[in-house]
Amino acid sequence: MFLICGEALFDLFGEPGEDSVSFDARIGGSPFNVAMGLARLGENAAFFGGISKDALGEKLVEKFRKEGVSDRYILRTDYLTTLSLVQKDAHGHPAYTFYGANAADRMVSESDLPELTEMPAFLHVGSYTALVEPVSGSLKSLIERTRAHTLISFDPNIRPTVEPDMALWRRNTDTLSKLSDIIKVSDEDLALISPEETVADVARRWLSNGPGLVIVTRGGDGASAYTSGFETHCPGIKVNVEDTVGAGDTFQAALLSGLNKLGAKDRKSLSALDESTVNRLLTFAVKAAGITCSRRGADLPRLAELQKEWSELI
Repeated sequence: MFLICGEALFDLFGEPGEDSVSFDARIGGSPFNVAMGLARLGENAAFFGGISKDALGEKLVEKFRKEGVSDRYILRTDYLTTLSLVQKDAHGHPAYTFYGANAADRMVSESDLPELTEMPAFLHVGSYTALVEPVSGSLKSLIERTRAHTLISFDPNIRPTVEPDMALWRRNTDTLSKLSDIIKVSDEDLALISPEETVADVARRWLSNGPGLVIVTRGGDGASAYTSGFETHCPGIKVNVEDTVGAGDTFQAALLSGLNKLGAKDRKSLSALDESTVNRLLTFAVKAAGITCSRRGADLPRLAELQKEWSELI
């Protein structure tokens, strides 16, 4: 089982008129997308996070059920659903403004942590719920409870409009790097929190803290993987970009699903992956992310759209 932890929200895509703005509201949130992406790839995925009892929260839970994501660990509360205003640049890259102070996904305390009926093979955390309190401290406690039997995956997914202090993001990321086995991060995020270090230097620093695999995504330029034994790079692919919303989450879901197929479900098997295998894993994840970029919003691919790359993983 994959247990994906964090936020679930609505992205609002604005279309300005003369005296008004029309919004196209789409379900989103980085961990929400990862959970949905795993389910679409045929994996057994469950979600833990705070979801409101309001009308938007009902839509979020309904979507999980429709996609086949288990809702048995979801925390339903009276706090409201976070809203994210999405503005795209000329290349389809999104910028987010969050309306979420005291929202359901942030107001998760340690006493709200679930009693797990089974220990997950993978636990994933990321984005602003890995930083803002009280949910951040609660998720760290959940990691501590499970990591003896579970691989921990982390995506920093920096959100400056939630917290502008990059020093705080960096300290939190360094803390979580010591608790993680798999880190996936974008080069854009690294430029925000570690502008004085090269990508490779950050990856090696994190590897020295304990993770077995660090992957850096580079947008249209593909992705790089770092382990204690090697570094490898996968080039990007050409697609007609509608926008890049959900691309990193798609990569994350494909990465975790691919590791599961490869049998890398514990630290020993994760460290045993060779360069050729990791490169095939990157190819699979890059292709998956490219499909999402060709569609509006976080419309993640299903396994049928990735059969060639899936069959070539092993």
